[in-house]
Amino acid sequence: MSRSDGVERRGAAAREALRRASPHAHVTLVRHGEPDWTPADGRSVNDPGLTALGRAQARATAARLAESKIDAIYVSPYRRARETAAPLAEATGLTPVIVDGLAEVGVAVDGLSQEEVDRYFQEGSQRPLAEHWEGWPGAETFHEFHARVTAAVTDVLGRHGVHPETSHDFTVWEIPPETPNIVLVGHGGTNSVALTHLLDIRPVPWEWMRFESELAAFSIVHARPIGPNGCVWSLQNFNETDPLRNEGLR
Repeated sequence: MSRSDGVERRGAAAREALRRASPHAHVTLVRHGEPDWTPADGRSVNDPGLTALGRAQARATAARLAESKIDAIYVSPYRRARETAAPLAEATGLTPVIVDGLAEVGVAVDGLSQEEVDRYFQEGSQRPLAEHWEGWPGAETFHEFHARVTAAVTDVLGRHGVHPETSHDFTVWEIPPETPNIVLVGHGGTNSVALTHLLDIRPVPWEWMRFESELAAFSIVHARPIGPNGCVWSLQNFNETDPLRNEGLR
């Protein structure tokens, strides 16, 4: 490699580092920590809190996220998400805003034994592909789930001056100069649908498998300018678990 090539490569690396370090709107999607699905008599509950491990996971993830400036925290109404958001709220001084539309996809397993729960999900997963649009048996359809999550995410972003618009079959987003940094604390299903929506990807009724994240992991998208106007979302981190690994929690 010639000297001029080396200089050009270093210059390109410096420009890339500068571009990444410049202000961007961020959305961080956090999955809840480990839930206590069968806290009493071995029967499943719809709205469990966290286990001791789950609370430790939440603290570790919060410590990492609190290193950056956060403008707002939005959270699913379910206990496991609210308890995961609590350490981050304490570290940042922000009050989490509960958004009903960020609740996890509906299932019908309340009061079932673990064996019955396993059978419910196994049989539901083995249905013909077209039937997956109906959602899990006895619960909301995937179309309903997708519509409420995407509406909730769009509404939350709109509160910070971030708005979508369609241009030539593409979705671009208007981003204000303040470039907000927003955290959404939710679930495997809701976060995967949010990613599909922000990345402008055609949905499938098994999003939680396509964008599968671990307990208490987080993913980050940045808004990047594209075309004459607007921005698109760029996936910068996915299923980040370093804070958990560093604390021996995974």
